[in-house]
Amino acid sequence: MRGGIFLLLLVSLLGCGPTVGPPVSGTAYPSPRRATWGEEVRVTLPWRAGPGLSAKLAGVPLEVLRTEPDPAGGSGVVFKVPDNFWGGPQTLELLEGANRATGSLTVLGQTVFEQPEPEALALIRPEVSDSDFGQKLAVGGLRMVPIAPGVTSVPLGGASGPCEGRLARVARDPAQLTTPLAVGALLERLEEAGGERVVDVDGTLGIDPITGYDADPGLLASPSPDTKPINARSVVKVRPGSNYTGAGITIAVVDTGVKNLSGLTLRSGGADFVSPDAPDPLLDEYTRGGVVVGHGTAAAALAAHATYGIAPGAGVLPIKSCDKEGKCRLEAVIRGICHAVAYAEKNPQERLVLNLSLGSDTPSEIVYIILKDALMKRGVKGISVVAAAGNDWAIRSTKRGVLHHFPASFGGNRGLSVRREPGRSMTVLKGLFSVGAVGDYSGTLRVSGFSGQGDFVDLVAPGERVLSLSPAGSLGEYTGTSFAAPVVSGAVAVIRQATGLVPLTPEALELTFLANYTDPATLGAPEEAQGRGLLDLTRAP
Repeated sequence: MRGGIFLLLLVSLLGCGPTVGPPVSGTAYPSPRRATWGEEVRVTLPWRAGPGLSAKLAGVPLEVLRTEPDPAGGSGVVFKVPDNFWGGPQTLELLEGANRATGSLTVLGQTVFEQPEPEALALIRPEVSDSDFGQKLAVGGLRMVPIAPGVTSVPLGGASGPCEGRLARVARDPAQLTTPLAVGALLERLEEAGGERVVDVDGTLGIDPITGYDADPGLLASPSPDTKPINARSVVKVRPGSNYTGAGITIAVVDTGVKNLSGLTLRSGGADFVSPDAPDPLLDEYTRGGVVVGHGTAAAALAAHATYGIAPGAGVLPIKSCDKEGKCRLEAVIRGICHAVAYAEKNPQERLVLNLSLGSDTPSEIVYIILKDALMKRGVKGISVVAAAGNDWAIRSTKRGVLHHFPASFGGNRGLSVRREPGRSMTVLKGLFSVGAVGDYSGTLRVSGFSGQGDFVDLVAPGERVLSLSPAGSLGEYTGTSFAAPVVSGAVAVIRQATGLVPLTPEALELTFLANYTDPATLGAPEEAQGRGLLDLTRAP
């Protein structure tokens, strides 16, 4: 579960003055602005640094490797990113006496693949040819890496927006650059070389579809022994006599594949971006403990199965972007999301809900701009997105810094994320539901100890020992916010059906949903743990 990335665009330094005189303040602009563990980062200060300089990342003291005179009269400060930090945007602060520079550095954390040479992903505009793009890269000492024999880029399949472009892999050209590049340095060089011809860039990423375990097998998140199995259809209260079942709505499940089980209505037109030689989106081989338990199948069943799903009338679009180990290369996730976007463009009558039971601590800029387009730029034809809030909360103290979980952390209606991270250039994505998990603790519903917390969490739903189906059709217990998310996806499908005569934008649907179909009183948990509360459809149409 490695490779990765995401943006924290910082403005340039303010001020310029000597250490003697009025206090100097400014914005710390790190170079590169995204860096992985052990990578050197340089920050230019608007004052001449002395021996009293201190640096902190997320409040944790950093070892300053060296300071260098800057031609503008300030100083360059160099440090290494510690290897025990969570990924994502972390606050950066440099102090010396009354002088202060603050900003943010995006740490490329758990998702950076261990590989001999880092690769990056570039999103190419449709009007730019591969040869033209390759020439731009060559100026920066970079080259395109074939995605398949004879294939240097792949179309993402959309008719408009970012998904209209193509995806390419990029790496150092050893014929021009003899010294290997670190991940952050590669990304920065790629941005400079590509210029306006690149919509966005990202590192090769492995996103774990959090299923109750983390990348570190010694830190497995497991159900509490005090919990009981949950039937989501029983726990999620519905209005008696409601006839809405999600009929006419399609839920795209970007996951490990979805087995075609009795009780599930699968849409044709799915895709497999994991097995190019023998693609089969209906094959779900996710294995745990030597047993095929499935992940995408269980998620789809909780969303739309006739017996166990919240929206038994909805259809499921199976999109395979994750392998049997539960790892999803960012390339496959991007292609999977764009496949869902393209499907929605071709089938507008089947209003789409996108379920993302996956995530990582490192944000992907390409995923961000694709989701922003799908959510906020398509009006009533926009795609509602539901994302799992992550399962690392119980082990958050094993690393330093703020724990994030993307793409769920892109959302949040309370707007606190931006205020807490003033250097963050990305606005909160409206219309994206970030979902935490609850369990049944001896008859009382409580937020699960592993469930991600933060100002991005919108609501919670059953996700601890929740009953669902394996690819073999057998009943099993599934734990993780991966399984709370599709419960909410089913509920969103129901509301999308009910509002079909007066369609809502994803943002309007989210606002309506959180205001009317959550119960903030049942759990008695802090807002950052439960968001607006427990999913509750008793007031649904």
